[in-house]
Amino acid sequence: MDVPRPPAIGHQTVVKQLRSVLFSEAILGAASVRPKGYNWVVLSLALGWLGPLLSRRATDPLPPSTLYLAITAADIRLFGKPSFSSLFEIGRWKKGTYRASVVPTGMGLRLDLDLERLGSVRLFGGRDVKQVFELVVQGART
Repeated sequence: MDVPRPPAIGHQTVVKQLRSVLFSEAILGAASVRPKGYNWVVLSLALGWLGPLLSRRATDPLPPSTLYLAITAADIRLFGKPSFSSLFEIGRWKKGTYRASVVPTGMGLRLDLDLERLGSVRLFGGRDVKQVFELVVQGART
């Protein structure tokens, strides 16, 4: 029996993948984002054996992979999604315990987060994640 759920905003493929992990909670929004330095990591693959040496700390404190941002009624959650592996949770933060701001860039949007245990984190997404980023900012402390 399927449980009726409100439709989530954002990337529906991400919502579908996150439902296998967050099956008991309603997902308000979800998006696929990239950490700061991710493009450098991808481009460094062309440098051969020198690439990993130059890009090993490019995305710190986040993993050098695609990230999934999920917003539930109680908190925001950040998941890592390596290319050929399963989702893993990086962390969760209750609403009102983090700071957030959205800045438009030339290619999309930038979400600056100040998170407990991780510090300052910068995430990038396309223009299609605007509503998801706005949900994150609404739940942030002022």
